[in-house]
Amino acid sequence: MNIISLDYGSVAWLSKTDKTVLYKLLPSMASTATSMQTGLSDVQSPEADGFQSNCLHEEMVNRNILASRNESTTLAEDMYGRCRILLEELEHFQSHLRKLKKETRVEVKNFKSGVKSEMRILEKLSKSDPSDPKTTHGLRSSNFSFYSSVWSIAKTYTSITGLEKKFYKIHAQVDIISEDGLHWTKFSSVTEKKIILDLAKAGWVGSSDESEDEATEDDDKPEGLLKQVESLLKVSRAIVVHGRHPRISLVLPKIRAVPDSQEVTKILQKIRDLGVSIKTSEDFPIEPPLLADAIRKMTAERFDTFSKTLNIDCTTLLAFASDLSNARVEPALWHKRAISRQIEMEAEDALLPNSLWPACGARKLVCTKEAAVRMQEIIDTIGSEAERKRASLLLGTGENALLDKNQLVQRFQVLTNYPVPVEWSLPIKIVNFDMLTIMPNLPPFAAEISEKLTRINQSVFLYAWAHGLTTLSSNASVAKTFDHAVQANSKGENFGPDIWLSPSCRSLVGKEKGHRVFKEKEFEARATTTNGDSR
Repeated sequence: MNIISLDYGSVAWLSKTDKTVLYKLLPSMASTATSMQTGLSDVQSPEADGFQSNCLHEEMVNRNILASRNESTTLAEDMYGRCRILLEELEHFQSHLRKLKKETRVEVKNFKSGVKSEMRILEKLSKSDPSDPKTTHGLRSSNFSFYSSVWSIAKTYTSITGLEKKFYKIHAQVDIISEDGLHWTKFSSVTEKKIILDLAKAGWVGSSDESEDEATEDDDKPEGLLKQVESLLKVSRAIVVHGRHPRISLVLPKIRAVPDSQEVTKILQKIRDLGVSIKTSEDFPIEPPLLADAIRKMTAERFDTFSKTLNIDCTTLLAFASDLSNARVEPALWHKRAISRQIEMEAEDALLPNSLWPACGARKLVCTKEAAVRMQEIIDTIGSEAERKRASLLLGTGENALLDKNQLVQRFQVLTNYPVPVEWSLPIKIVNFDMLTIMPNLPPFAAEISEKLTRINQSVFLYAWAHGLTTLSSNASVAKTFDHAVQANSKGENFGPDIWLSPSCRSLVGKEKGHRVFKEKEFEARATTTNGDSR
């Protein structure tokens, strides 16, 4: 009798684990059995055969126990080590946020607490008896894979503002909030089998001849994954960020792009029909980015979501021209409190090189005629000589009307303490338009908002809204007005203008004598150096 020719009776009593090991060992057992048959051909009694089978089973069980112990120990140590690395990376992320003074803008408390808790559990498991069933169960039920996956995805996103944000009232959770709040990502480790079970419980898995109409009758009673998505959509529709509701992505690392089950395919399509994008196992990043690169991207502003042409409002025009944002202004007793505070903020975080110029990049810049006129009125009233010169360069007016971009940038460099980006697109183009011609391009509730705005803000923000432009502004009150209006009229695809608020504003200091930083002689000296004169 061949020792590997086992009938049902000889394997039925084995445990599931032992059977699995048996099947894996069959090839090597076959060669061993052949050798044994050749050398022991005279031993053919049933008793001897049973003895050999029992010895083989005992060896298999011993090997399995040893392998399981080693695997449990190795797995626990590996997971614990990876969890420590994740926590260290998260702390590097928070450290960089503190350097940028953005730590209060990013919510990671729940996520970090979860990672710390998981690390304590894994550390305990790595020191536990690997043969204890509780150890194996603890590893299998670990949440580390969830935290690891969320962090891996987050490292590929821009402008992270939250990890594991919970909405307790409706039991919803957003795992990643990116693009400064515009993009929400939900992670789910659900499998096809789990989706099918949820559908079966809800009575969605019907006969093959079920019509599409019949299949959608239970849409008002979603279960499982679909229910989670609809809860998240409900939250997103109650929140307006930068004039629009956050868009939602669903990450399913254990689901393929083309599922095996038609029922799963249908449920995924239902989710897509709700406006939710889905990422499956094929969409996961193959190689993780370098941590330093990832952190820079995660803490960056959402500049890549801006329009190709930017609309500059009056507050930003004044910030570009102000002495406060171009040079050091010494505090004075006659300064208003707002000016004194702006001097302090500029010393802590220079507005132009750290915020406004990076926001502009190489994009084309425009401003409405009303914004340009208002800036010029303020400059003419309280502006310094340097501020007048900067304003003229910004708009390419007066003696600067015939200068090209490079010449305007070079002359502006003379009037600022900071290196001016060569790609800065001067002059800012002034646009003139008829308000009546753009109103038809806006949602019906735009007329209601317009009544709440000043004439200059009507021109600035309604123009940008109608043309799909991002506006650079420090006018937070106007931005809130639009967000509230969008929320109150939250129907269909309604959205407001895209407004990027700079971290702080800059005013003009005023005309009090003694505050000016730039003197005419300094202008001449800098101009001489810029023009290459060696005198």
